[in-house]
Amino acid sequence: MPLFLFLACGGGPSGDRRHDGPIVLITFSSLRADVVGGLGGESGLTPQLDALIRQADWSGRAVAASSWGAPAMASLLTGLRPWQHQLLHAGSPPLSPDLLTLAEALKAAGYTTAAYPSGSWYTKEHGFAQGFDVFEAGGKGRDGAEALQRLGVRREGREGRELVWIHVPEPQAPYVLRRRLLSRLQGGPRELPARIRPLQLEAFFDPGVPLPEARRQRLWDMYLLNVAWADEKLGRLLEALRASGQWDRTLLVVTADHGEEFREQGQMGRGGNLGRQLLEVPLVVKLPAGSGLQLRAPEGEHAGAARLWATLVEAAGGPVPPAVAPSLFRPVAPPVLSELYLTNGLNRFSLVQGNDQLLWDSRFAPPEPDYYRARLRALAGEAARPPLVLDRLERAFDATPPLQGRGQPSLRLERWGERESLPATDPQRTAEMARRLAEAWKSFACGDLPPGEEARHRTPQLPL
Repeated sequence: MPLFLFLACGGGPSGDRRHDGPIVLITFSSLRADVVGGLGGESGLTPQLDALIRQADWSGRAVAASSWGAPAMASLLTGLRPWQHQLLHAGSPPLSPDLLTLAEALKAAGYTTAAYPSGSWYTKEHGFAQGFDVFEAGGKGRDGAEALQRLGVRREGREGRELVWIHVPEPQAPYVLRRRLLSRLQGGPRELPARIRPLQLEAFFDPGVPLPEARRQRLWDMYLLNVAWADEKLGRLLEALRASGQWDRTLLVVTADHGEEFREQGQMGRGGNLGRQLLEVPLVVKLPAGSGLQLRAPEGEHAGAARLWATLVEAAGGPVPPAVAPSLFRPVAPPVLSELYLTNGLNRFSLVQGNDQLLWDSRFAPPEPDYYRARLRALAGEAARPPLVLDRLERAFDATPPLQGRGQPSLRLERWGERESLPATDPQRTAEMARRLAEAWKSFACGDLPPGEEARHRTPQLPL
């Protein structure tokens, strides 16, 4: 299928200029943009990130490609939308070796590559090690800090041309009570539990399970403490980078895979819908001093997080294929498409343009009454194989065109304010954005084919 028309296209960010120093990518799990002090969140909660924002060449609120980690991170590392890279849901095969990852593109530009991810999904088994010379999962950031301290050590004649990706698993659950960080929370002392396990949150993923406001507030406070802990980890990584002597030569990016919801859209956690709290993440870019590189994304723009692939590859002087989201060096502001597949009978799509968000739900199966209980059992490891409920949904998903679904999609327009997102009634704008969403989804795809049929049309990406 003409999904990966990955033909070389010339031109870097500034003519013949290219970045010859380190590239450092630091990502977090479930870090919402609205909790970052430097982006309008609580003052004092994220001092390390706030200080970096003040030094950055570009900082703001980006939009994730999905509200579930695997497809969102795969988009960061390929520059492709979820439907293009096909790591769609928990039952999907690993990231395809036919794809050109960020690590592979930078290796072609003469970089050594190292990754230090944490988490159950960002593993070699799921394809995330593709292109990395060093891939050490589960180090909780310690190995990453040591790697940053060693930046600039000459290796194999490639002095300075190094990519380091570090993924910090916080602030995603488990949430841990760290009393020394309580002073960062506004509003005085709290009675908080010692720990909140992921499955304790998962119980409230079901909108039908009551969540008293006092309990929701405790969960929110524990999340904020984890945000403060993640910020401390960032500080240690930045300190290691400065200790290497490579700070001024480094192109540094800090962002998150997706956000986290606390019943703003009726659910809890991540991966249930595409509301603002799940998609809007911080994005901070620091360019190397004196490089001459110039980011042209407008201030205040909600940039697609998937644009980072092209930004880093262009900076290193590499070619960028047309199927990849455009870099932040390009003076364009394309609408941002996000995708979420195989929920309870729904595929969900979002298009953000300016301050408007269109939410598009297409149904591939009737909702399963036992869906949330079956999902919780599967996550808890109580079943030797996926429950029949989830199996039925997956079979229906594979047989149904994902965008159109069975019948007309449900459309909803929302307007983003400074912090809130409110429903908007504007039929003309809704129709216009629905047309744009369909066009964006169908670009570099072979049509709205059922997933099972789509797989038969897929062809390997053309090499650069």
